[in-house]
Amino acid sequence: MKKFRSNQVEDTQALAKAIAALAYPGLVITLTGDLGAGKTTFTQGFARAAGVKRRVKSPTFNIMSQYEGSNWPLYHFDAYRLENTGAQDQGFEDFLGTDGVALVEWPQYMADILPNDRLILDFKRLDGDDQREITVTGQGRAEKIEQALS
Repeated sequence: MKKFRSNQVEDTQALAKAIAALAYPGLVITLTGDLGAGKTTFTQGFARAAGVKRRVKSPTFNIMSQYEGSNWPLYHFDAYRLENTGAQDQGFEDFLGTDGVALVEWPQYMADILPNDRLILDFKRLDGDDQREITVTGQGRAEKIEQALS
C-alpha cells in the first residue's frame, strides 16, 4: 500500500498519468471515496494520459461509458445507481478484465463481479479544499503497478 498526497487537481491527475503509463489491457482499477473526493478528476487525468480525445464525465445515468484510447479502450463505470440492484446479469462482466482498462467508481455496488486482480485507489478528503490522500493498493498482477509508483 502506498499513500499519496494531492494538494490540487493537478497532483491527482499527475498520479493518474503515472498509473496510465503502467496500465495494461485487462486492468481493473477501483476508485472508492465520498462524493467530491476526486474519483472523476482522477479518471479524467487517466483518460487524457491514455489518449482519450473525448470529454470524460461521470457516467451516472448510463452507468458505463466507453472511450477509445491510444492503445486500448477505456471503460468508465459509475456503479452508484446499482446500490439496490447489483451488477449481476447487467452484462458488465463483458468489459472487466478484457481488452481494455476498466475504471470503476463506487465498486462496492459491483463487488459481486469484480476480479480480485485489480488496483484499488481510495480517496480521502483532508482539511483543505483540494487536499486529498490517495491510497493505492495492488492485488495480483496489479501489485506491480503499486510497486512501480514513487
